[in-house]
Amino acid sequence: MASSVVAFAHTLFSRFLLLLIMIVGFIPAVIFLFLVPAKYRYDNKMYNWCEYIFYILVLKATLLKITYKGLENIPHDEPAIIAANHQSSLDIPLIGAMLKRFPHIWLATITLMDSPILRFILPHATVLIDMSSPMKGMRSLIQAIQMIHGKHRHVVLFPEGGRFTDGSVHDFYAGFVILTKKTGRPVVPVRIFGANRAYPPKVFLINNSPITVVVGKPLYMQEDEDEEAFKNRVYQWFLEQKE
Repeated sequence: MASSVVAFAHTLFSRFLLLLIMIVGFIPAVIFLFLVPAKYRYDNKMYNWCEYIFYILVLKATLLKITYKGLENIPHDEPAIIAANHQSSLDIPLIGAMLKRFPHIWLATITLMDSPILRFILPHATVLIDMSSPMKGMRSLIQAIQMIHGKHRHVVLFPEGGRFTDGSVHDFYAGFVILTKKTGRPVVPVRIFGANRAYPPKVFLINNSPITVVVGKPLYMQEDEDEEAFKNRVYQWFLEQKE
């Protein structure tokens, strides 16, 4: 009973802090997301700074213990493809915060457009990926490639294609493999532990559970390596990580 009361108080205070963040950030968000075209927005230093501060404040508002390991593996002199497992909506600020102010583009599944709120935000803040057919999936990836071609921008994606709360790493889609093959960029793997316990989907209470984010060294696709082999090599890295 006592633990439930503590969790409820924790959640209420956290939600209050988050509401304050949303109120303060509403006007800058409207300006950048709806009034500034994407081709100018992603490389805007003010936008990158505001985005970074937003990620940090959201994480602070959770009042959770968050530990990062391997941050030195994030390349600062070249853009990369950031591939992470997906457990919770907290994964977005967890990854965004570790990228600091480096320009980056999110890839999001088009199924999130079913949300009455996200359907107004996602088209302006992400590149939507439609995996309902191979043709639509390829068109989405071509759009992503056009967004980063000749640009100093990371690409962030969740190769599992959705959120999973069982703590396991599920099968990967091959979109990140196509991206690295077409762009020559390395894949930086990121394994998140504990977000599924701290704040699982469709749950109101925030549990006081620590979160650990492990960043692996950049993985490059070799000239003699086929797509399936590279996908399996990246997937194996995730399986080898222990909490």
